[in-house]
Amino acid sequence: MTDPKQREQIMAYLRSTSKTPVKDKRIRAITVNPAYRWQPTIRIEVGQSYANLEPGAPPEPVLAIFEAVSFLVCTQTRGGGQGAPYYFSREDVRKVELEP
Repeated sequence: MTDPKQREQIMAYLRSTSKTPVKDKRIRAITVNPAYRWQPTIRIEVGQSYANLEPGAPPEPVLAIFEAVSFLVCTQTRGGGQGAPYYFSREDVRKVELEP
């Protein structure tokens, strides 16, 4: 789980690079049913490692998930202070689980 300071740093990075409002909602997990029907439905949870969040992506732990125009899934190399996050459109996200 990402500590509050690291989460704030990631959010600041996303806001500065994406130029779009990023909500301060504490999302624990999202369930995604991709538009590409050949891909299986996947539940993406903060703190868990995933491979192939896009074709060929290496396995990495998810540091945070944010809501903006779409849902932003951040790993160390994607959105967590460098690079662009993984984007999941609202239409593809079937369920959002907030932290208690």
